[in-house]
Amino acid sequence: MLRSLPFSLSLLIATPLVAQTPELASQVEAIAARHLQKPGAVGLSIGIARKGEVLLSQGYGLADAEFEVPANAETMFRIGSVTKQITAALILRQVEAGKLKLDDTLSTLLPEFTTGDRTITLTQLLDHTSGIKSYTDIGKAWEEKQPLELTDEQLLDLVRDLPADFAPGQGWHYNNTGYYLLGMIVAKTASKPYAEAVAELAAELGLQRTRYDSNGELIKNRAQGYAFTKAGLRNDDPLGMSQPGAAGALLSTGGDLVRWSMALSGGKVVRPETFARMTTSTKLPSGRDTHYGFGLIMDRFGDHPRVQHGGGIHGFNSFLVWLPDADLHVAVISNGERLSSLRVAEEILWRALGETPPVAQDQPTTADLRQRTAGKFRLQDLDLNATIGERDAAVTLQIEGQDAVRLLWQGERTFVADFDHAVRIVFGADFGSFELHQSGGIFYAARQ
Repeated sequence: MLRSLPFSLSLLIATPLVAQTPELASQVEAIAARHLQKPGAVGLSIGIARKGEVLLSQGYGLADAEFEVPANAETMFRIGSVTKQITAALILRQVEAGKLKLDDTLSTLLPEFTTGDRTITLTQLLDHTSGIKSYTDIGKAWEEKQPLELTDEQLLDLVRDLPADFAPGQGWHYNNTGYYLLGMIVAKTASKPYAEAVAELAAELGLQRTRYDSNGELIKNRAQGYAFTKAGLRNDDPLGMSQPGAAGALLSTGGDLVRWSMALSGGKVVRPETFARMTTSTKLPSGRDTHYGFGLIMDRFGDHPRVQHGGGIHGFNSFLVWLPDADLHVAVISNGERLSSLRVAEEILWRALGETPPVAQDQPTTADLRQRTAGKFRLQDLDLNATIGERDAAVTLQIEGQDAVRLLWQGERTFVADFDHAVRIVFGADFGSFELHQSGGIFYAARQ
């Protein structure tokens, strides 16, 4: 959970790297300036591209709050799980080269990681359907080791003997262990460390400010990350950078990320048919649509189909999005945990599209609607219980351990949270399930 208490950061510096339209630049500068006034905000790296051209690549605010060092276009930020699409692409390039197949099994590729009688395929690692326990979900056992640089064996020992979340291919759970293993497979197949494979791909694509992070190396113009507590802004908690691995250990800039997004969607990283597979949502045997392909999430932004992924890592959060019908790419990275890169990116999207964000409605509910929605649900992806109830003739949502929130009815089966209209609940056709759309993720809940 992110921490909060009033703190204001007023410094705003913008250093352009590429030519841009004055109107767009001024609009983005205004958006960044407003967000950087909020408690816990520090700095931003923003990139915008459309139809093969980078329109904006800039840094705003501070790269280092202690020394008041301004961020610029070349300041590298941790991108967290946006790393996953780069890892997926490295795997798929090996598939295209004939060195791997999507139905290759983990026991064959990495026999040192035992899976018992479970047969787990490369596809199931890529789309989070392996059932392997994610090491970031095991609580204290991992939290105590976060500051340490762990070997592959030491990290995998955290989950090696834990029971599976589900049988391979039968469920979906966001899984950092799966992508850590994919990085090991990249290294083994390419006969070089994962960091070197990333460096070679970045050089091939001209991504000069994208690389693996390191706590030991001197990396010039690298942003410091920050948390926010009751005492105010603080340095982020220590994290051994061996641990995120291919699941989330890369550094980049907003400009490099939109260049990456253009290259990936434009057939310069993998073949068009391979990218089509990356952006094909996995469907489970139950019929549930996971909205997840290989390192990418497919959803909608207003009336536009959207391909996106976010990231969160100690001190930073990130969001990279592509709207195919507008050929618009936007990347935002924040080095303050509390300042949401997703929120900034979505404001920029509306401005770049020249569209007005939809206004949330508050339609009166009926007794029949409240009765049909009410009940106990299980948020399977978050391993939490949720209750849909009612209060003062309105539908409410209470997630385990949290207060109940009022939901605003938007018509049909859609609701938004009254405290944050970006949080959306969409019920299934029979009201036996719902999807929680929040922070770029889509979390499935089934009625109990």
